[in-house]
Amino acid sequence: MEITLAQFDDSWKELSFRWLQQEELRALIEAPSITHEQQDAWFKTLANRMDYKIWGVVYNHIPVGVCGLKNINEQQAEYWGYIGVMDYWGKGIGSKMMEFMEEKARGLKLKTLVLKVAATNKRAIRLYEKAKFQPLSYSTTHLMMEKIIPY
Repeated sequence: MEITLAQFDDSWKELSFRWLQQEELRALIEAPSITHEQQDAWFKTLANRMDYKIWGVVYNHIPVGVCGLKNINEQQAEYWGYIGVMDYWGKGIGSKMMEFMEEKARGLKLKTLVLKVAATNKRAIRLYEKAKFQPLSYSTTHLMMEKIIPY
């Protein structure tokens, strides 16, 4: 199994737009429905942002998802990611995405990664627990988690 990260460019922009049209995926990651115009406006901001980094996820030469860090500051960043091709869910790709983002966080000299996950997204919660994220807070709708980056 070969999993790599790729530069997020126009080809990824279109793939991610299609993936985010899937209601099941949007519900799991709590993403709103977007138009091409909204996505284009967001994409144009990426080049000048220091607080947001995004990569495409490639599995055996097939684009399958995206992941990144947002709300980046000197101490921490928030992890986010999804596998947009549902046929590839449950194949260990999420674990590798977590490893890649920890590596990126170390490269930025961050101390912690945080994330927010829907309380109903049990698969993602298991992934984050396996990656050694610890609960920070719970609500009926969300779980906030944190991981201190090992160096």
